[in-house]
Amino acid sequence: MNTITKAMDVEQAYDAAHWDNISSEGCYSRAVAAANELGGIEVFNSNDGNRTISFAPTRDFEFDDGSSVQVTYGGVFVIVPNEPY
Repeated sequence: MNTITKAMDVEQAYDAAHWDNISSEGCYSRAVAAANELGGIEVFNSNDGNRTISFAPTRDFEFDDGSSVQVTYGGVFVIVPNEPY
């Protein structure tokens, strides 16, 4: 049985926007909105503690189903725990 996690839902929201020819800004915004709507807790934001502020910072979210996702301007990446990169 394949179970779709909340992190995967965020990834699919980004991908759907991309395939609808939405701009990169729009894809990023949709992914962040999806993460928030799914109850994601933001655990990392690359703007935190920086002097220069990005309009599209890298953001990591954790969900109550145990999944995690990283949202970037260039895409969304499901975080796989203990994965040797």
